[in-house]
Amino acid sequence: MALEIEPKPLHPAIGAAVGGVDLSQPLETATIAAIADAWMKHIVLVFPNQPISDDALVKFGQQFGKLEIHPSLAHRASRNPEIYRVSNLDEKGAFIPPDDTAWQYVSQSWRWHSDSSFREIPSNGSILHGIEITNEGGNTRFANLYDAYDALTEGEKARIDPLWVVHDHENILDLAHGRNARPEGGAYEDLPPVRHPLVRRHPMTGRRCLFLSPHTMARVEGFSEEEGRALLDELIAHATEDRFVYRHVWTKDDVIMWDNRCTMHAVEPFDNRIIRRVMHRVTLVGEEKPIPAV
Repeated sequence: MALEIEPKPLHPAIGAAVGGVDLSQPLETATIAAIADAWMKHIVLVFPNQPISDDALVKFGQQFGKLEIHPSLAHRASRNPEIYRVSNLDEKGAFIPPDDTAWQYVSQSWRWHSDSSFREIPSNGSILHGIEITNEGGNTRFANLYDAYDALTEGEKARIDPLWVVHDHENILDLAHGRNARPEGGAYEDLPPVRHPLVRRHPMTGRRCLFLSPHTMARVEGFSEEEGRALLDELIAHATEDRFVYRHVWTKDDVIMWDNRCTMHAVEPFDNRIIRRVMHRVTLVGEEKPIPAV
């Protein structure tokens, strides 16, 4: 018998908690459909108290689509390559030094971003398991980019609807390591720059939303660097106002599922030298290029 899903909203704009689901077990088809419906409605779903294995996390993700393999080799789990390790510890449990390139890369999650925005076909969504959580910092904020777009004036919408932005994985590497201090030896897959609409239509809901991912957005086509950066900074500041943002304070073994097509997120900084944080993520492969608003 399929499980009844009754999400409890966590914020007026975004986020809902789903209880009574055991993610360690295969789910009925009707339950998967109910979760998918709740996901489209609430954008971010929190499943509390899920002490699941990496194998179970992978299997849960596969019930919603194919899973990505992340381009950062250092952060792929050695046993499950679909697992992206968002952690300041190595797989032996030792702290990664702050000056290590592996930490410098993962620390870019402190910036607002949308997972895999550097791909020609960005990801549909992500599912993150909180294995070791912090008690100081390390919380995750999620922004509703539907509502952020809807709140713009008609003039602002008309201005940005036709615009395109170049997204570049190299931008993350520049932020993480500096242009002249890149690690050698094939630490990352080579990914060419891609162009995405600044405003996209969600393929499932048909709604328009901003497509913002500050850590990969290199330039706005047709704008000078200064003008383009000013526009993006203005939109980022608007989209991250409290009215659009749910702040999740982690509890051990929370599992969070979010839609990368209509959100961006950021981790609150913490002292990575002394505070342990281990999160394992699977990422749902995108099915099509972002649909332009016009």
